Amino acid sequence: MEKIEDLLEKLDNVITSSLAKRLDTLDDLQEKLEASGEDYEKNPTDDNRDSYNEVIEYVEKMELGIIRDLEALLEKRKAEELAKEQKADEPATPPASTEAPATPPATPQAKVEEKKDGSGVLTLVIGGVLLIASFGAINYFRKQ
Repeated sequence: MEKIEDLLEKLDNVITSSLAKRLDTLDDLQEKLEASGEDYEKNPTDDNRDSYNEVIEYVEKMELGIIRDLEALLEKRKAEELAKEQKADEPATPPASTEAPATPPATPQAKVEEKKDGSGVLTLVIGGVLLIASFGAINYFRKQ
């Protein structure tokens, strides 16, 4: 539990909500572990010993999982800070390169242009139908 507290201090107690829920669950399990230990001390039977050992093993596995996740989160934050520092150290304008910029393949652009042409034709057709319907409606109401 000390290692978890040390990692939390290094992370400034800022963790994900799922990790916080797991820490709450671990606290609850610690209480159950203490209760199970008291039951075993009061009544040292094989069943109580087995349940006590199972709780101990489960709590240890959960602690190791949380420690592993906290360490991964700490490493991730350190990497993000390092990346921010590297971006700040880079010059504002990149050096000019002698190579020509890469041109994207022509196929995707052709598809985009085809879509634009198709939607333009569809718009013209719909506009024409609406215009004819409007003139028809105007003529119909004039005659009445």
